[in-house]
Amino acid sequence: MLPALLALGLALTAAAQPSDLPTAGPDSSWRDLAPRLYVQDETWSDMDFIKTELTFVNYVRDRTEADVQLTITSQTTGDGGSEYCLNFIGLGSFHDINSVLKHTTAPAATPDETRKALVDNIRRGLVPYVARTGLRDALSIEFTPPAAAAPVTDPWRNWVFAFSLNAFGSGDQTYSSIYYDLSPEVRRVTETEKLAFEGGVSTNQRRFVLDTTVVTALSRSYYGRADYGRKLSNHVALGARFRYNTSDYSNLRCGLTLGPKLEYDIVPYSEYVRHKVYLRLTPTVQYANYFDTTLYNRLSEYLVENEAVLGAALTRSWGSVELSAEGSHYLHDITKNRLSVYGSVSLRVIAGLSVSFSGGYSFIHDQLALRKDVASEEERLLRLRELATGYSYWTSVRLTYTFGSVFSNIVNPIF
Repeated sequence: MLPALLALGLALTAAAQPSDLPTAGPDSSWRDLAPRLYVQDETWSDMDFIKTELTFVNYVRDRTEADVQLTITSQTTGDGGSEYCLNFIGLGSFHDINSVLKHTTAPAATPDETRKALVDNIRRGLVPYVARTGLRDALSIEFTPPAAAAPVTDPWRNWVFAFSLNAFGSGDQTYSSIYYDLSPEVRRVTETEKLAFEGGVSTNQRRFVLDTTVVTALSRSYYGRADYGRKLSNHVALGARFRYNTSDYSNLRCGLTLGPKLEYDIVPYSEYVRHKVYLRLTPTVQYANYFDTTLYNRLSEYLVENEAVLGAALTRSWGSVELSAEGSHYLHDITKNRLSVYGSVSLRVIAGLSVSFSGGYSFIHDQLALRKDVASEEERLLRLRELATGYSYWTSVRLTYTFGSVFSNIVNPIF
């Protein structure tokens, strides 16, 4: 049925305006003919998976640069599943092609099943647009590009600039809180390299009224980071990282970190959206300048730290699993170390029954910046400064069981 529908869609759109079809010259790249797609995603879809599965369009960040706008939204169905709505809007020379496609997923659908269904429906919706280009003869159910992919002309050369401001406030008669953070970001991602710069400032002010006493808690932090990575093969990447941060909560007036990064992935990078097993090594040189004398009688110091991360992730039709372990220690004293483990599992146990849980635990023995003086009761209760601890943890569990009608096509948006 699907091949017939695709063939019909191609025939109808190709016959509509045959004179408008661009064709590839001997020196043209097929990507120059591909439609430009802008995706407005309201569902936190797996965009990396979409881009690796649908390679016959050019993805753009700005709607004004697009030939097609795709808006993805979803609603909860009566049985707890989801109805996805894909709204395709033609722009420019494609302004007369508009469509809406919908599909539903079961309550027990795994992330892999959900994203595969989404990709299949997006592929169907893009057929009329591709059929109006010079790629119509190359389009089939399984797309094979007529030539090796060539980069589309980009005056920004893959550079992207972003700026964000977040603010939040709340309060009542005895309490008020104001929080904001400001962060600019610059990044560049190509097939072989990744470069990112980011900085920011955050302020958190809380005010407590206790009878006739008013207590104000104010904390500020500033940070800057730069990361560079280059793919050396389909398994190995090399890079570098830089960090700057200051935090009165952590007693750090100025913290600088610089070092190389090495990554080895057992699974080829080309398959990372489905599974990955990686090892990352990051030795760094650090400089720390403190607001107050530390527990080890230091106001400043130079440090060398070794860090290693071992991780794995897997996404299949039955669910997904992600595990990682991170260890670090200082070279001058290996007893000053930290070990953190993280795990996340989402499983469909049986039809209608799904369970997901995640958590992390850290063994902490590397708090070199702790203040020497004893924290007051106010500082302890309000968490105004970092306190000594041997561990930290977090966890979450979710169990869902759905039964009854197997039909999930009805959507009722009232209330």
